[in-house]
Amino acid sequence: MDRTIGTPRLWAILAGVAGLVSLAVTVAFRLLGPVKAAAGCLSDGAVIQFEFARKAQELTNIFGDPVDPCRGLSIDAVDAINQLDVAAYIPSYTLFAIFAALFVSGGKLRLPILLAILAAVVALAADYVETFTLLKITPTLEPQAALLPTSSTAAWVKFAALAAHALILAAVCLEKPPRRWILGILLLAPAVGVLAAFSDARNLNLLTLSFLLAWLPLLGLAIWRAVRPAPREL
Repeated sequence: MDRTIGTPRLWAILAGVAGLVSLAVTVAFRLLGPVKAAAGCLSDGAVIQFEFARKAQELTNIFGDPVDPCRGLSIDAVDAINQLDVAAYIPSYTLFAIFAALFVSGGKLRLPILLAILAAVVALAADYVETFTLLKITPTLEPQAALLPTSSTAAWVKFAALAAHALILAAVCLEKPPRRWILGILLLAPAVGVLAAFSDARNLNLLTLSFLLAWLPLLGLAIWRAVRPAPREL
């Protein structure tokens, strides 16, 4: 199948809009009332540590002991983040991933692009499983520790699927002229980040950094081509 739908500029515009919405939601996470109220209570990386937690003790480490005054504030903050995640962030980054794949291919529905779109949909489903499970855990925390394997497994599936999506786009960028060398190489970062985090939980910050290294240039190129399309894309 090599059918073309839309135009490169259309997909650039749609990817740019979805990506900017995702960025806006990322900023909005820090502006939420419960998050501001919990300032100083949640450590950096606490949210992603919660995503990958598998034992009750990890919950205590993240949120504090039951008598800790920060515990309730931290729970409220994480719940607020996860609720906004469900409502806005998950759908916006999924649309960005799908539109970006079509932008990179110029709208051609080739097999690799269809696989990239499938990977984005798998990540979407896994993220919803993960986040809804986390929202079930927070009311009582440690007594719900039996749910942690579900949320953490879904988190790994999500990031693995998004890394696969990025690898496919990297291959498309590098396979034939006009090659996008810089973008193609940067799109390899998520796979490296996922492998680093899987090998050692202390590398979770590298995981988030790897997606920034890949997605921000992809978003920047989409915005650029939305504003200044190449002559062959008009």
